[in-house]
Amino acid sequence: MRRVFLAAVLAVLAGSVQAQTELQDIGCAGESGLRSVEDTTSTEVIFFNQSPTTIRTYWLDHQGNRQFKSEIRPGDSFVQQTYVTHPWVVTSAAKACMAIFQPEASAAIVVVR
Repeated sequence: MRRVFLAAVLAVLAGSVQAQTELQDIGCAGESGLRSVEDTTSTEVIFFNQSPTTIRTYWLDHQGNRQFKSEIRPGDSFVQQTYVTHPWVVTSAAKACMAIFQPEASAAIVVVR
């Protein structure tokens, strides 16, 4: 049922998703040096969980601390409103970093495989 729903959502978003870029992982090693800088240019990131496990998303706040935002089950997606200078960490359910993404000025997607 969930996969059918996701397929329907993807079909509806197909036009806009094609125009959106897929953000690239900037690597977990640099997490300690990342933080949010300003709240001026708003954007959105659509997280798609195509992995076989549940993932969690965290915003890195202005001090560089993780702030939990969502838990996304396999096959599900989540739309996150954010700002260009706000980094996002994707973790396993055990909170181990899987990837880090930096939003862009236009809406973008993240696909976790």
